[in-house]
Amino acid sequence: MTSRERPRRATLNRRQVVAGAAAAGMATPFLGRGTNALALPAFQDATPTTPGGILKVGLQADPTALDPQKQSLTAIWHVIEHIYNGLTRIMPDLSVEPALAEGWDISEDGTSYMFVLREGVTFHDGTPLKASDVKFTFERLVAPETASPSAAELASMKTIEATDDRTVVMTLNAPDASLLATLAGGSCIIYSEAFVKANNNDVSQVANGTGPFKFVEYVPNTRIVLEKNENYWEEGLPYLDGIEMTIAADDTARTAAVVTGTVDFIEYAPLRDIPALEADTSLKLAGDSNTNIRFIGLNLSVEPFDNPLVRQAIAAVVDREAMLGPTVFGYGTPTETLFPPGFWAALEQEVRPPDVARAQELMAEAGLADGFSTTITSWSQYSFLSNAAVVLQEQLRQINIEAELNLVENATMVDQVYVGKTYEIAVTGESAYVDPNTLILPNFKTGESGNFVNYSNPAVDDLIAEGIASTDQVARAEIYQEIQALLLEDLPWINLFVANQYEAMKSDVQGYVHIPTGSNAAFRMTWLDRG
Repeated sequence: MTSRERPRRATLNRRQVVAGAAAAGMATPFLGRGTNALALPAFQDATPTTPGGILKVGLQADPTALDPQKQSLTAIWHVIEHIYNGLTRIMPDLSVEPALAEGWDISEDGTSYMFVLREGVTFHDGTPLKASDVKFTFERLVAPETASPSAAELASMKTIEATDDRTVVMTLNAPDASLLATLAGGSCIIYSEAFVKANNNDVSQVANGTGPFKFVEYVPNTRIVLEKNENYWEEGLPYLDGIEMTIAADDTARTAAVVTGTVDFIEYAPLRDIPALEADTSLKLAGDSNTNIRFIGLNLSVEPFDNPLVRQAIAAVVDREAMLGPTVFGYGTPTETLFPPGFWAALEQEVRPPDVARAQELMAEAGLADGFSTTITSWSQYSFLSNAAVVLQEQLRQINIEAELNLVENATMVDQVYVGKTYEIAVTGESAYVDPNTLILPNFKTGESGNFVNYSNPAVDDLIAEGIASTDQVARAEIYQEIQALLLEDLPWINLFVANQYEAMKSDVQGYVHIPTGSNAAFRMTWLDRG
């Protein structure tokens, strides 16, 4: 092994790991705030005076399944993140730190990563975590038979080998500056190879991880029950005895549940209720702007959306400011680009007001002055998206586009939009990104399974490859800004707004901190001050 090929030791203490992440282009973004932003809370690190108890949580949506390699849904992540761990994890400041990997070595050319696993970690069934489980997990993610919508996240992986029980070596086709952030994502949680095989590769309704809480029960559309992992690898954690999650898709019901004490905590606190929740002395809020984007996705394989003039007309008629009231009640930021103001890869682009006259001209130029009929598909369980679909329906009438609303629950949305791709217009969103590549590559690279709009631009493909390979953050920012400029020309997505996100909880819920990816991973440090 030459000096150039020899892996260099990755830094293991928190300060050094964070610094290394920033150097690789994963610096902490400054998230732009909406007009009604709340202060982001500090990381609470108090030792509980009363460990124990069950945290009752109101979820906005049913996860539909528990296997994030088969489906890529935020609702799945909000359950399995308590059951599983990845090699890395995202902190509240959006830095990357070691999780199941206690550290890593990176070769001088950036194409080889050697991960050393923590010693003594076990799955919930008592079997030890081994490097072979990591190898199995990542090979399963990219296997064609898995048909994972997230397979592109490890597109740079060439080989993965377990050199002993605690050492994994991943070889890349080319340097990947986003890798450490990618490995913190839901699709890269580490499975037990033996458990998955014992369940005939179907872990959609069962789970066996290394996380702070063990899976007990999942009743679809009703509840999820988790209990404390007494053998969790982070000493002293978790503080809670368990978590009981109930599905509370209706905004009114979810607010009522936390106000009355039926639950202790709700995710996606309804934005229309934020002033009332903030004024309630029995409650407290956490949250602010998040790493998300809400947008219109146009199916480019369906006429007339394959016509750029039609896409330009729709973009010209969209009134983002008019959407903010009925969708996020002012708790958000309108945007035409992918990333919020202040994010290190954001493209500065003034949000243009609607131009109905120009939109009508474009429709006429496309030969569609009389308009056409279509369907808008969106999530019934996310009011900030379904309400945006309603507003869009009305705005499209100004250019003679009559759109029928198709508001569906999670499983149907996934089937129609992300798997079957049988939709025409989708009002949807993406969230939980840390590195720009984790948002851009799966959604816009030609042929990727996550590219549900069927977009293809060789120039964008080339830039995606450049952005992955570069470790210079300034250069990467310029690359991703160039990609966004091309997307603004091609308009496979018409971006609408970045939505703030809040969690509401009883005042005796302690230790919780909001993470801008929308993660509730801080439940492992949460405790109940109930004497």
